[in-house]
Amino acid sequence: MRRREFVLAAAALPVRAAGLGFSMADVTERAGIRFEHNSGAFGAKYLPETLGPGCAFLDYDGDGWLDILLVNGMDWPGHRRRRSTLQLYRNNRNGTFTDVTQQAGLAVEMYGLGVAVADYNNDGFPDVLVTAVGQNRLFQNTGKGHFIDVTEKAGLGGRSGFSTSALWSDFDRDGLLDLFVCNYVKWAPEHDVFCSVDGKRKSYCTPEAYRGATCWLFHNRGNGTFEDVTARSGVFDTSSKSLGVAMLDYDRDGWPDLLVANDTQPNKLYRNRRDGAFEEVAVRAGVAFSEDGKARAGMGIDAADIDGSGSESVAITNFDGEMMALYRPGPGGVYKDIALASGIGRASQNSLGFGCLFCDVDLDGNVDLFAANGHIDETARNVRGMTGYAQAPHLFLNNGRGGFRDVARSEGGSRGCVRGFR
Repeated sequence: MRRREFVLAAAALPVRAAGLGFSMADVTERAGIRFEHNSGAFGAKYLPETLGPGCAFLDYDGDGWLDILLVNGMDWPGHRRRRSTLQLYRNNRNGTFTDVTQQAGLAVEMYGLGVAVADYNNDGFPDVLVTAVGQNRLFQNTGKGHFIDVTEKAGLGGRSGFSTSALWSDFDRDGLLDLFVCNYVKWAPEHDVFCSVDGKRKSYCTPEAYRGATCWLFHNRGNGTFEDVTARSGVFDTSSKSLGVAMLDYDRDGWPDLLVANDTQPNKLYRNRRDGAFEEVAVRAGVAFSEDGKARAGMGIDAADIDGSGSESVAITNFDGEMMALYRPGPGGVYKDIALASGIGRASQNSLGFGCLFCDVDLDGNVDLFAANGHIDETARNVRGMTGYAQAPHLFLNNGRGGFRDVARSEGGSRGCVRGFR
């Protein structure tokens, strides 16, 4: 199942209609969406606070209209201020939404980060996996407008981690969706590290301060439960610091492969061996590093056929000063980063990117690229000069000839700090 229904974060795109044939407007308030993300920040500058939440469009009640699920964080233990939960908004079919979180059974407190939606039990209703700091949660859709937490029952309980993104994929092609979960680093409040930019005050640490953590792969048994096959499938790797994952068929053999965006570590490309296991081939395929051989701060990731070649290119957002990556497949299964040549590189040089999404915004048949940006520290401008905390998103229009043009920025356009995960 190709996951295209997920949106990582929401932002007003300050796009001028002149010369574009379309415009965008922020309709959040008019649509009845009332949501404020709670990072739990109280001054200790815990690492998870630097990561925003994901959100998903899904038709949870089967009425043919897309509803919205927003992931939320929560207050840290010992610093309780307010209750915050997931939020589910039902589509009223008239441009507005109603908060149905409570009656849908999703008024759950958790330090949520990412979300992946799919019908894992093949009953015709979309189920929800929410990644988190602590225990991830699997919510099964009953088909009656309600979800039940089946985390323990499904065999996904008892695993406390720092999970960021997740992806449903039938990696063994048995007709049952399996689950891949990205984990970031080994972190807990009691093991928090002191980092400082000026040598005096605490700053948010970068992932170099912590040990990496392996991603997880769970095989769907077909009876409502999952088996952890991380080790025997070949994806076990404690050096990774993973923030995003995309599914693609990089070798065009008809089997789903997985490309993982890693932060300050090489990206990983898991080639499906068609025997229940994967082979890691990122270096060989040219997607592990930047063109000058450096591991970047890989965060958001998506894959799509941007040029009609029949093969997926891959976009990965990175830290400011690193520019985005746009890997296009070439002969022999080797990718080339065409970010600079395409126009995406220079435009994203001073942006700190998080979630990204390929989509045909202007309906011209060419796949465009959206990227949400924002710094991890509110003092960024004082420290780094050019790069501030609130940053405009990118909306790159594909000209159909290998080039992209950023049309999101305009005079008087709003800026926001937007971060999130699939």
